[in-house]
This record gives sequence, C-alpha cells and structure tokens, in this order.
Amino acid sequence: YKIYGEKIIFDDASFGIQKGDKIGIVGINGTGKSTLLKMIAGEETPDKGQIIKQNGLKLAYVPQNPVFSEDSTIRSYALKKGEENWKVESNLTELNITRFDQKIEHLSGGQKKRVVLAKILSDDFDVLLLDEPTNHLDLDAIAWLEEFLINFENTVIVVSHDRYFLNKVCTQIADIDYGKIKLYAGNYDFWYESSQLLIRQMKEANKKKEEKIKELQEFISRFSAN
Repeated sequence: YKIYGEKIIFDDASFGIQKGDKIGIVGINGTGKSTLLKMIAGEETPDKGQIIKQNGLKLAYVPQNPVFSEDSTIRSYALKKGEENWKVESNLTELNITRFDQKIEHLSGGQKKRVVLAKILSDDFDVLLLDEPTNHLDLDAIAWLEEFLINFENTVIVVSHDRYFLNKVCTQIADIDYGKIKLYAGNYDFWYESSQLLIRQMKEANKKKEEKIKELQEFISRFSAN
C-alpha cells in the first residue's frame, strides 16, 4: 500500500519475482511505475506492507534521471574501482565514450545515460532495476543494452514506454492499473493482445447487462400500464 497526498498509488498490490525473470512494468503515467522500482531498490518504503527480499540479494538501480556530484568527470564517476576499471572502460568504449576527463555536466542526456549504464553494468548483481533506460539513447546504444539484457542470466525489472525494447528483452509484463499489479507471461505484444481481449470481453459483458436492464425496464413498463 502506497499513498501520495490523497492519491492511493498501490492498494493491496503484490507480485512475485524469480531469478532470471525479465519483467517489463507498464501502465499509464501516474500509476506508480517509477515508485515501484524505488520501493524495490529500497529508496522508498511502502506505507503498509513490505518488500520481501532474499538475504544477501544485490540490486543495481539506474534511475530515469541520474544525479551526479558537481564537477564529476567520467573518470572520477565511473573509473574509481582500481583493477575493475578495465570492464568499465570496455563498456564505455563500446558505447562510444572515449574522453574520460570530460565533465559529466557538459555531456548530453544520452551520453550521461551511457556513462551510468557502463559503470553499473560492469558490476555483479542479482537484480537490475532500470527506469526508462532507452531515453536519450541512440539506436546503437539501445542495441548494445538489449544484447546485454538478453544474455544477462539474473533478474531484470524495467520501466519503459519503448514497446520494441520491451518485446526484445522481456519475458513477462507487469501491468499496473487501479492500484493493482497483474503479471502476464510473455512480451509486450502478448500483453497488449491479452489486455485488448479483456477490454472487449468487459465491454461485451456490460452490453449484455445493459440489454437485460433495458428488457426488465420494458417489462416493468408494460406491467405497470396494465
């Protein structure tokens, strides 16, 4: 359960995550997609209920708009792990970031996102949380990220409006609606077809209900006239 002001974001919402799941979180703006990621990452807490995690679970979180220290350079931000630097440098180079002494504040939005991804994806973790990771990225960087996630053996939970990215990467879709979370097996297209079928079924059920009400009203009118 999570509430902001007078707006209930989640109300008795729950779903389970297993190792190796690649879950795409979808829902209209304001439904709580980013909030859910923050709660899983531990940056926010539920107002009621809890996020249950396996002991020792290591999470990596890439927010939609990363914040950097003032005057940070690519080198001071991403290359401060000593002997582990080679993996970060390799990622940066593959993402076309080669001048490590540039100040991050002078980079474009896409370059900043690539620096964050290069750093975080060089580490070892059990669960990767990504909030709109393809925002500002060019096609080559998106392809690189897709390849990484497809080959990643652990768990991925991603918020994205990029249906092509979700189709390529995800094996499940978590749909947030009316404060609930419903999990669908399959990629974005499978979820979309399933949700459209459900909408058609609901409309048909409502139509039949309205027809029965109309028939009853007509019967009552005839009975009253007699």
